[in-house]
Amino acid sequence: MSDLRTLAPIPRTVWIASGVMALGGFLGNMDGSIVAVGLESMRLSLGVTLVEIQWVATAYLLGLSVALPLTPWLVRRLGAGRLWLAALAAFLLTSVACALAPDAGTLIGVRAVQGMTAGIMVTAGQTVIGLAVGPERLGRTMGTLGLVVGLAPVIGPSVGGLLLAHFSWPVLFWLNLPIGLAAFGLALRYVPRGERQQPPPVDWFGLVMVSLGLPLLVYGLTELGTPGSLNIVLTAIGAVALALFTWWSLRVTHPVLQLRLAARPVMGASLATVLLAGAGMFGAVLLLPLWFQVRLGAGPAEAGVLLAPMGLATTVFVLLAGRLTDRYGGGTVALTGSVVVLASTVPLPWLGPDTPMVLIQALLVVRGAGLGLSILPASTAAYASVDADELGHATALVNIVLRVGGAVGGALCVIVLSRGLTVDAATGFGWAFGVLGALCVLGTVAAGWLRRAERSSTVDVTAGSTWEPGANP
Repeated sequence: MSDLRTLAPIPRTVWIASGVMALGGFLGNMDGSIVAVGLESMRLSLGVTLVEIQWVATAYLLGLSVALPLTPWLVRRLGAGRLWLAALAAFLLTSVACALAPDAGTLIGVRAVQGMTAGIMVTAGQTVIGLAVGPERLGRTMGTLGLVVGLAPVIGPSVGGLLLAHFSWPVLFWLNLPIGLAAFGLALRYVPRGERQQPPPVDWFGLVMVSLGLPLLVYGLTELGTPGSLNIVLTAIGAVALALFTWWSLRVTHPVLQLRLAARPVMGASLATVLLAGAGMFGAVLLLPLWFQVRLGAGPAEAGVLLAPMGLATTVFVLLAGRLTDRYGGGTVALTGSVVVLASTVPLPWLGPDTPMVLIQALLVVRGAGLGLSILPASTAAYASVDADELGHATALVNIVLRVGGAVGGALCVIVLSRGLTVDAATGFGWAFGVLGALCVLGTVAAGWLRRAERSSTVDVTAGSTWEPGANP
Protein backbone atom coordinates (compact mmCIF):
# COMPACT_ATOMS: atom_id res chain seq x y z
CA MET A 1 0.00 0.00 0.00
CA SER A 2 1.22 3.48 -0.80
CA ASP A 3 2.25 5.66 2.15
CA LEU A 4 0.63 8.76 0.64
CA ARG A 5 -2.88 9.08 -0.75
CA THR A 6 -4.59 11.77 -2.79
CA LEU A 7 -7.42 13.42 -0.84
CA ALA A 8 -10.65 13.01 -2.80
CA PRO A 9 -13.04 16.01 -2.53
CA ILE A 10 -16.16 15.70 -0.36
CA PRO A 11 -19.42 17.20 -1.71
CA ARG A 12 -21.18 19.91 0.31
CA THR A 13 -24.31 17.81 0.79
CA VAL A 14 -22.21 15.02 2.32
CA TRP A 15 -20.62 17.47 4.76
CA ILE A 16 -24.08 18.64 5.80
CA ALA A 17 -25.31 15.06 6.28
CA SER A 18 -22.19 14.30 8.32
CA GLY A 19 -22.80 17.38 10.43
CA VAL A 20 -26.35 16.24 11.15
CA MET A 21 -25.07 12.81 12.21
CA ALA A 22 -22.52 14.56 14.41
CA LEU A 23 -25.30 16.60 16.01
CA GLY A 24 -27.13 13.39 16.93
CA GLY A 25 -23.93 11.90 18.34
CA PHE A 26 -23.32 15.09 20.31
CA LEU A 27 -26.81 14.81 21.77
CA GLY A 28 -26.32 11.23 22.91
CA ASN A 29 -22.88 11.92 24.41
CA MET A 30 -23.93 15.12 26.10
CA ASP A 31 -26.92 13.39 27.67
CA GLY A 32 -24.62 10.88 29.33
CA SER A 33 -22.26 13.52 30.75
CA ILE A 34 -24.82 16.17 31.69
CA VAL A 35 -27.01 13.74 33.65
CA ALA A 36 -24.02 12.77 35.81
CA VAL A 37 -23.93 16.35 37.09
CA GLY A 38 -27.60 16.15 38.11
CA LEU A 39 -27.54 12.87 40.03
CA GLU A 40 -27.38 14.53 43.44
CA SER A 41 -30.24 16.87 42.55
CA MET A 42 -32.29 13.87 41.36
CA ARG A 43 -31.48 11.95 44.55
CA LEU A 44 -32.71 14.74 46.80
CA SER A 45 -35.81 15.43 44.70
CA LEU A 46 -36.87 11.79 44.34
CA GLY A 47 -35.93 10.76 47.88
CA VAL A 48 -33.67 7.80 47.11
CA THR A 49 -30.17 6.70 48.04
CA LEU A 50 -27.00 7.46 46.10
CA VAL A 51 -26.66 3.79 45.14
CA GLU A 52 -30.18 3.80 43.68
CA ILE A 53 -29.83 7.05 41.76
CA GLN A 54 -26.53 5.90 40.20
CA TRP A 55 -28.66 3.50 38.16
CA VAL A 56 -29.92 6.50 36.17
CA ALA A 57 -26.44 6.67 34.63
CA THR A 58 -25.76 2.93 34.62
CA ALA A 59 -29.07 1.99 32.95
CA TYR A 60 -28.26 4.34 30.07
CA LEU A 61 -24.91 2.67 29.45
CA LEU A 62 -26.35 -0.83 29.68
CA GLY A 63 -29.21 0.06 27.33
CA LEU A 64 -26.69 1.38 24.83
CA SER A 65 -24.81 -1.94 24.94
CA VAL A 66 -27.98 -3.99 24.43
CA ALA A 67 -28.97 -2.10 21.28
CA LEU A 68 -25.70 -2.50 19.37
CA PRO A 69 -26.00 -6.16 18.21
CA LEU A 70 -29.43 -5.77 16.58
CA THR A 71 -28.53 -2.60 14.68
CA PRO A 72 -27.05 -4.31 11.56
CA TRP A 73 -30.30 -6.24 11.04
CA LEU A 74 -32.36 -3.07 11.48
CA VAL A 75 -30.12 -1.19 9.03
CA ARG A 76 -30.91 -3.71 6.31
CA ARG A 77 -34.60 -3.82 7.22
CA LEU A 78 -35.23 -0.06 7.30
CA GLY A 79 -32.22 1.58 5.64
CA ALA A 80 -29.52 3.31 7.69
CA GLY A 81 -30.98 6.83 7.34
CA ARG A 82 -34.52 5.79 8.26
CA LEU A 83 -33.25 3.87 11.25
CA TRP A 84 -31.27 6.89 12.44
CA LEU A 85 -34.33 9.13 12.13
CA ALA A 86 -36.46 6.64 14.05
CA ALA A 87 -33.80 6.33 16.77
CA LEU A 88 -33.55 10.12 17.11
CA ALA A 89 -37.33 10.44 17.38
CA ALA A 90 -37.38 7.73 20.06
CA PHE A 91 -34.52 9.46 21.88
CA LEU A 92 -36.51 12.70 22.01
CA LEU A 93 -39.65 10.92 23.22
CA THR A 94 -37.73 9.20 25.99
CA SER A 95 -36.20 12.57 26.93
CA VAL A 96 -39.71 13.89 27.52
CA ALA A 97 -40.58 10.76 29.50
CA CYS A 98 -37.47 11.21 31.65
CA ALA A 99 -38.32 14.83 32.38
CA LEU A 100 -41.85 13.82 33.45
CA ALA A 101 -40.84 10.72 35.42
CA PRO A 102 -42.66 10.70 38.79
CA ASP A 103 -40.20 8.43 40.63
CA ALA A 104 -36.73 6.95 40.43
CA GLY A 105 -37.89 3.53 39.20
CA THR A 106 -39.66 5.04 36.20
CA LEU A 107 -36.71 7.29 35.45
CA ILE A 108 -34.26 4.38 35.52
CA GLY A 109 -36.46 2.25 33.25
CA VAL A 110 -36.90 5.02 30.69
CA ARG A 111 -33.18 5.78 30.79
CA ALA A 112 -32.45 2.18 29.79
CA VAL A 113 -34.69 2.59 26.74
CA GLN A 114 -33.09 5.96 25.99
CA GLY A 115 -29.68 4.30 26.07
CA MET A 116 -30.87 1.78 23.48
CA THR A 117 -31.97 4.58 21.16
CA ALA A 118 -28.59 6.29 21.62
CA GLY A 119 -26.76 3.07 20.76
CA ILE A 120 -28.75 2.70 17.56
CA MET A 121 -28.06 6.35 16.66
CA VAL A 122 -24.31 5.82 17.03
CA THR A 123 -24.03 2.78 14.75
CA ALA A 124 -26.69 3.83 12.24
CA GLY A 125 -25.15 7.31 11.99
CA GLN A 126 -21.68 5.94 11.30
CA THR A 127 -23.18 3.64 8.66
CA VAL A 128 -24.95 6.57 6.98
CA ILE A 129 -21.70 8.53 6.82
CA GLY A 130 -19.70 5.58 5.51
CA LEU A 131 -22.16 4.83 2.74
CA ALA A 132 -22.41 8.49 1.76
CA VAL A 133 -18.69 9.16 1.37
CA GLY A 134 -16.98 5.86 0.54
CA PRO A 135 -13.71 4.65 2.09
CA GLU A 136 -11.42 7.28 0.49
CA ARG A 137 -13.15 10.12 2.35
CA LEU A 138 -14.13 8.32 5.53
CA GLY A 139 -11.37 9.67 7.77
CA ARG A 140 -12.23 13.34 7.33
CA THR A 141 -15.96 12.88 7.84
CA MET A 142 -15.44 10.62 10.85
CA GLY A 143 -12.98 13.17 12.20
CA THR A 144 -15.64 15.87 12.00
CA LEU A 145 -18.07 13.56 13.76
CA GLY A 146 -15.47 12.85 16.44
CA LEU A 147 -14.76 16.55 16.92
CA VAL A 148 -18.41 17.44 17.54
CA VAL A 149 -19.19 14.35 19.63
CA GLY A 150 -15.98 14.82 21.62
CA LEU A 151 -17.05 18.30 22.67
CA ALA A 152 -20.10 16.86 24.44
CA PRO A 153 -18.38 15.64 27.63
CA VAL A 154 -16.43 18.91 27.77
CA ILE A 155 -19.50 21.13 27.41
CA GLY A 156 -22.08 18.93 29.14
CA PRO A 157 -20.98 19.25 32.79
CA SER A 158 -20.58 23.04 32.53
CA VAL A 159 -23.99 23.53 30.92
CA GLY A 160 -25.57 21.12 33.37
CA GLY A 161 -24.12 22.91 36.38
CA LEU A 162 -25.30 26.29 35.06
CA LEU A 163 -28.85 25.03 34.43
CA LEU A 164 -29.10 23.32 37.82
CA ALA A 165 -28.16 26.58 39.51
CA HIS A 166 -31.49 28.02 38.30
CA PHE A 167 -33.78 25.08 37.51
CA SER A 168 -34.57 21.57 38.78
CA TRP A 169 -33.17 18.37 37.23
CA PRO A 170 -35.86 17.81 34.51
CA VAL A 171 -34.36 20.72 32.56
CA LEU A 172 -31.40 18.44 31.74
CA PHE A 173 -33.74 16.31 29.62
CA TRP A 174 -35.80 19.18 28.19
CA LEU A 175 -32.54 20.56 26.80
CA ASN A 176 -32.43 17.64 24.35
CA LEU A 177 -35.56 18.81 22.52
CA PRO A 178 -34.36 21.97 20.70
CA ILE A 179 -31.08 20.31 19.66
CA GLY A 180 -32.78 17.07 18.63
CA LEU A 181 -35.61 18.77 16.71
CA ALA A 182 -33.09 20.87 14.79
CA ALA A 183 -31.15 17.71 13.89
CA PHE A 184 -34.35 15.92 12.87
CA GLY A 185 -35.45 18.76 10.60
CA LEU A 186 -32.07 18.92 8.87
CA ALA A 187 -31.97 15.13 8.53
CA LEU A 188 -35.31 15.06 6.72
CA ARG A 189 -33.75 17.16 3.97
CA TYR A 190 -30.13 16.09 3.81
CA VAL A 191 -29.71 12.54 5.15
CA PRO A 192 -30.05 9.71 2.59
CA ARG A 193 -32.59 7.13 3.74
CA GLY A 194 -30.82 4.03 2.42
CA GLU A 195 -32.45 1.12 0.64
CA ARG A 196 -34.74 -1.31 2.37
CA GLN A 197 -33.82 -4.95 1.96
CA GLN A 198 -35.30 -8.18 3.15
CA PRO A 199 -32.81 -9.31 5.81
CA PRO A 200 -32.43 -12.95 6.80
CA PRO A 201 -34.45 -14.18 9.80
CA VAL A 202 -33.28 -12.85 13.14
CA ASP A 203 -30.72 -15.07 14.84
CA TRP A 204 -32.67 -15.20 18.09
CA PHE A 205 -30.29 -17.44 20.03
CA GLY A 206 -27.30 -15.28 19.12
CA LEU A 207 -29.24 -12.10 19.87
CA VAL A 208 -30.32 -13.33 23.30
CA MET A 209 -26.81 -14.48 24.20
CA VAL A 210 -25.08 -11.25 23.17
CA SER A 211 -27.86 -9.06 24.61
CA LEU A 212 -27.50 -10.89 27.92
CA GLY A 213 -23.73 -11.29 27.91
CA LEU A 214 -22.60 -7.86 26.80
CA PRO A 215 -24.35 -5.71 29.44
CA LEU A 216 -23.61 -8.22 32.21
CA LEU A 217 -19.93 -8.32 31.28
CA VAL A 218 -19.64 -4.54 30.96
CA TYR A 219 -21.49 -3.92 34.22
CA GLY A 220 -19.69 -6.69 36.09
CA LEU A 221 -16.26 -5.49 34.99
CA THR A 222 -17.14 -1.90 35.81
CA GLU A 223 -18.12 -2.87 39.36
CA LEU A 224 -15.40 -5.44 40.08
CA GLY A 225 -13.58 -3.02 42.34
CA THR A 226 -16.52 -2.84 44.77
CA PRO A 227 -16.94 -5.31 47.67
CA GLY A 228 -19.04 -8.46 47.28
CA SER A 229 -19.14 -11.52 45.06
CA LEU A 230 -22.18 -10.55 42.96
CA ASN A 231 -20.08 -8.63 40.44
CA ILE A 232 -17.82 -11.63 39.92
CA VAL A 233 -20.88 -13.81 39.29
CA LEU A 234 -22.34 -11.30 36.81
CA THR A 235 -19.02 -11.02 35.00
CA ALA A 236 -18.76 -14.81 34.76
CA ILE A 237 -22.33 -15.16 33.45
CA GLY A 238 -21.67 -12.43 30.89
CA ALA A 239 -18.45 -14.07 29.76
CA VAL A 240 -20.13 -17.49 29.36
CA ALA A 241 -23.02 -15.97 27.40
CA LEU A 242 -20.60 -14.19 25.06
CA ALA A 243 -18.58 -17.39 24.62
CA LEU A 244 -21.77 -19.21 23.59
CA PHE A 245 -22.63 -16.34 21.29
CA THR A 246 -19.20 -16.55 19.64
CA TRP A 247 -19.40 -20.34 19.25
CA TRP A 248 -22.89 -20.09 17.75
CA SER A 249 -22.14 -17.13 15.45
CA LEU A 250 -19.24 -18.94 13.80
CA ARG A 251 -21.49 -21.89 12.93
CA VAL A 252 -24.67 -20.32 11.55
CA THR A 253 -25.18 -18.87 8.08
CA HIS A 254 -26.73 -15.55 9.13
CA PRO A 255 -25.56 -14.58 12.65
CA VAL A 256 -26.81 -11.43 14.31
CA LEU A 257 -23.22 -10.13 14.12
CA GLN A 258 -20.68 -11.21 11.51
CA LEU A 259 -17.82 -12.18 13.80
CA ARG A 260 -16.04 -13.73 10.82
CA LEU A 261 -15.06 -10.20 9.78
CA ALA A 262 -12.52 -10.23 12.61
CA ALA A 263 -10.57 -12.95 10.77
CA ARG A 264 -9.63 -10.46 8.05
CA PRO A 265 -6.19 -8.96 8.73
CA VAL A 266 -7.13 -5.26 8.66
CA MET A 267 -10.40 -5.74 10.54
CA GLY A 268 -8.83 -7.97 13.18
CA ALA A 269 -5.96 -5.57 13.76
CA SER A 270 -8.37 -2.62 13.89
CA LEU A 271 -10.54 -4.31 16.52
CA ALA A 272 -7.49 -5.20 18.61
CA THR A 273 -6.27 -1.60 18.45
CA VAL A 274 -9.69 -0.20 19.39
CA LEU A 275 -10.02 -2.70 22.27
CA LEU A 276 -6.64 -1.84 23.81
CA ALA A 277 -6.77 1.90 23.09
CA GLY A 278 -10.24 1.98 24.64
CA ALA A 279 -8.96 0.12 27.69
CA GLY A 280 -6.17 2.64 28.13
CA MET A 281 -8.42 5.62 27.55
CA PHE A 282 -11.19 4.62 29.98
CA GLY A 283 -8.65 3.42 32.55
CA ALA A 284 -7.16 6.91 32.55
CA VAL A 285 -10.64 8.48 32.73
CA LEU A 286 -11.09 6.77 36.10
CA LEU A 287 -7.53 7.17 37.39
CA LEU A 288 -6.67 10.78 36.58
CA PRO A 289 -9.51 12.53 38.51
CA LEU A 290 -8.71 10.37 41.55
CA TRP A 291 -5.00 11.08 41.11
CA PHE A 292 -5.57 14.82 41.16
CA GLN A 293 -7.72 14.59 44.28
CA VAL A 294 -6.04 11.85 46.35
CA ARG A 295 -2.40 12.25 45.32
CA LEU A 296 -2.16 15.95 44.44
CA GLY A 297 -4.78 17.31 46.87
CA ALA A 298 -7.10 19.03 44.38
CA GLY A 299 -10.84 19.38 44.98
CA PRO A 300 -13.41 17.78 42.65
CA ALA A 301 -14.15 21.01 40.80
CA GLU A 302 -10.46 21.86 40.48
CA ALA A 303 -9.71 18.35 39.18
CA GLY A 304 -12.32 18.82 36.46
CA VAL A 305 -10.78 22.11 35.39
CA LEU A 306 -7.28 20.61 35.36
CA LEU A 307 -8.41 17.74 33.12
CA ALA A 308 -10.21 19.99 30.63
CA PRO A 309 -7.11 20.81 28.52
CA MET A 310 -6.47 17.12 27.90
CA GLY A 311 -10.07 16.64 26.72
CA LEU A 312 -9.84 19.65 24.43
CA ALA A 313 -6.57 18.39 22.96
CA THR A 314 -8.21 15.02 22.23
CA THR A 315 -11.13 16.73 20.53
CA VAL A 316 -8.94 18.94 18.33
CA PHE A 317 -6.61 16.14 17.29
CA VAL A 318 -9.54 13.88 16.38
CA LEU A 319 -10.28 16.32 13.57
CA LEU A 320 -6.65 16.26 12.44
CA ALA A 321 -6.62 12.46 12.68
CA GLY A 322 -9.41 12.19 10.12
CA ARG A 323 -7.48 14.11 7.48
CA LEU A 324 -4.25 12.24 8.23
CA THR A 325 -6.08 8.90 8.01
CA ASP A 326 -7.39 9.66 4.53
CA ARG A 327 -3.87 10.60 3.42
CA TYR A 328 -1.61 8.08 5.19
CA GLY A 329 -3.90 5.25 6.33
CA GLY A 330 -5.44 4.43 9.70
CA GLY A 331 -2.61 2.15 10.81
CA THR A 332 0.13 4.75 10.41
CA VAL A 333 -1.85 7.42 12.26
CA ALA A 334 -3.01 5.05 15.01
CA LEU A 335 0.57 3.87 15.57
CA THR A 336 1.77 7.46 15.86
CA GLY A 337 -0.97 8.27 18.35
CA SER A 338 -0.31 5.12 20.38
CA VAL A 339 3.39 5.93 20.66
CA VAL A 340 2.54 9.46 21.86
CA VAL A 341 0.08 8.10 24.45
CA LEU A 342 2.66 5.59 25.68
CA ALA A 343 5.41 8.21 25.92
CA SER A 344 3.16 10.53 27.95
CA THR A 345 2.03 7.70 30.26
CA VAL A 346 5.48 6.40 31.25
CA PRO A 347 6.38 9.41 33.49
CA LEU A 348 3.06 9.38 35.44
CA PRO A 349 4.10 7.00 38.27
CA TRP A 350 6.97 9.35 39.19
CA LEU A 351 4.92 12.54 39.39
CA GLY A 352 3.70 13.81 42.75
CA PRO A 353 2.64 16.86 44.77
CA ASP A 354 6.01 18.52 44.22
CA THR A 355 5.83 18.28 40.42
CA PRO A 356 5.17 21.67 38.77
CA MET A 357 1.58 21.82 37.53
CA VAL A 358 2.76 23.28 34.22
CA LEU A 359 4.70 20.08 33.55
CA ILE A 360 1.72 17.90 34.48
CA GLN A 361 -0.58 19.91 32.23
CA ALA A 362 1.86 19.75 29.31
CA LEU A 363 2.13 15.99 29.70
CA LEU A 364 -1.65 15.54 29.80
CA VAL A 365 -2.16 17.74 26.74
CA VAL A 366 0.33 15.58 24.84
CA ARG A 367 -1.53 12.51 26.05
CA GLY A 368 -4.82 13.99 24.87
CA ALA A 369 -3.33 14.64 21.44
CA GLY A 370 -2.18 11.02 21.23
CA LEU A 371 -5.64 9.75 22.17
CA GLY A 372 -7.14 11.85 19.40
CA LEU A 373 -4.77 10.20 16.92
CA SER A 374 -5.33 6.59 18.02
CA ILE A 375 -8.93 5.36 18.30
CA LEU A 376 -10.62 7.15 15.37
CA PRO A 377 -8.02 6.08 12.75
CA ALA A 378 -8.28 2.45 13.88
CA SER A 379 -12.09 2.58 13.69
CA THR A 380 -11.96 4.20 10.26
CA ALA A 381 -9.59 1.49 9.01
CA ALA A 382 -12.08 -1.14 10.16
CA TYR A 383 -14.97 0.50 8.31
CA ALA A 384 -12.94 0.99 5.13
CA SER A 385 -11.93 -2.68 5.05
CA VAL A 386 -15.43 -4.10 4.54
CA ASP A 387 -18.02 -4.14 1.78
CA ALA A 388 -21.16 -2.02 1.82
CA ASP A 389 -23.45 -4.79 3.06
CA GLU A 390 -21.01 -5.49 5.91
CA LEU A 391 -20.67 -1.90 7.12
CA GLY A 392 -23.49 -2.14 9.69
CA HIS A 393 -21.81 -5.19 11.24
CA ALA A 394 -18.44 -3.40 11.28
CA THR A 395 -19.78 -0.32 13.08
CA ALA A 396 -21.54 -2.49 15.67
CA LEU A 397 -18.43 -4.60 16.27
CA VAL A 398 -16.17 -1.57 16.71
CA ASN A 399 -18.55 0.06 19.21
CA ILE A 400 -18.97 -3.18 21.16
CA VAL A 401 -15.22 -3.77 21.32
CA LEU A 402 -14.62 -0.18 22.42
CA ARG A 403 -17.05 -0.54 25.34
CA VAL A 404 -15.74 -3.93 26.41
CA GLY A 405 -12.19 -2.59 26.26
CA GLY A 406 -13.20 0.41 28.35
CA ALA A 407 -14.81 -1.82 30.98
CA VAL A 408 -11.75 -4.10 31.13
CA GLY A 409 -9.29 -1.21 31.36
CA GLY A 410 -11.30 0.59 34.00
CA ALA A 411 -11.71 -2.56 36.11
CA LEU A 412 -8.00 -3.45 35.96
CA CYS A 413 -6.87 0.05 36.92
CA VAL A 414 -9.37 0.45 39.78
CA ILE A 415 -8.68 -3.00 41.26
CA VAL A 416 -4.91 -2.46 41.22
CA LEU A 417 -5.33 1.06 42.61
CA SER A 418 -7.51 -0.12 45.49
CA ARG A 419 -4.96 -2.80 46.43
CA GLY A 420 -2.07 -0.36 46.25
CA LEU A 421 -3.83 2.30 48.32
CA THR A 422 -3.73 -0.07 51.29
CA VAL A 423 0.02 0.68 51.32
CA ASP A 424 -0.03 4.41 50.48
CA ALA A 425 -1.19 6.78 47.73
CA ALA A 426 2.15 6.83 45.92
CA THR A 427 2.24 3.03 45.74
CA GLY A 428 -1.41 2.73 44.69
CA PHE A 429 -1.16 5.17 41.83
CA GLY A 430 2.29 3.89 40.87
CA TRP A 431 0.87 0.38 40.41
CA ALA A 432 -2.24 1.63 38.62
CA PHE A 433 -0.26 3.79 36.21
CA GLY A 434 1.98 0.77 35.62
CA VAL A 435 -1.10 -1.18 34.47
CA LEU A 436 -2.12 1.77 32.33
CA GLY A 437 1.35 1.80 30.77
CA ALA A 438 1.13 -1.93 30.03
CA LEU A 439 -2.19 -1.38 28.25
CA CYS A 440 -0.56 1.39 26.21
CA VAL A 441 2.30 -0.93 25.23
CA LEU A 442 -0.18 -3.55 24.02
CA GLY A 443 -2.14 -0.87 22.18
CA THR A 444 1.02 0.27 20.41
CA VAL A 445 1.78 -3.32 19.37
CA ALA A 446 -1.77 -3.68 18.01
CA ALA A 447 -1.47 -0.39 16.10
CA GLY A 448 1.79 -1.62 14.58
CA TRP A 449 -0.02 -4.79 13.51
CA LEU A 450 -2.73 -2.65 11.90
CA ARG A 451 -0.17 -0.59 9.99
CA ARG A 452 1.49 -3.75 8.72
CA ALA A 453 -1.87 -5.28 7.73
CA GLU A 454 -2.82 -2.18 5.76
CA ARG A 455 0.52 -1.98 4.02
CA SER A 456 0.27 -5.68 3.10
CA SER A 457 -3.13 -5.17 1.50
CA THR A 458 -3.20 -5.77 -2.25
CA VAL A 459 -5.84 -3.08 -2.83
CA ASP A 460 -4.77 0.51 -2.43
CA VAL A 461 -6.72 2.98 -0.28
CA THR A 462 -9.58 0.75 0.83
CA ALA A 463 -7.59 -2.21 2.17
CA GLY A 464 -9.88 -4.67 0.43
CA SER A 465 -13.14 -2.76 0.36
CA THR A 466 -15.23 -2.65 -2.81
CA TRP A 467 -17.94 -0.15 -1.89
CA GLU A 468 -18.28 3.29 -3.43
CA PRO A 469 -19.81 6.59 -2.24
CA GLY A 470 -23.56 6.39 -2.12
CA ALA A 471 -23.70 2.59 -1.82
CA ASN A 472 -26.51 1.19 0.27
CA PRO A 473 -26.49 -1.90 2.46
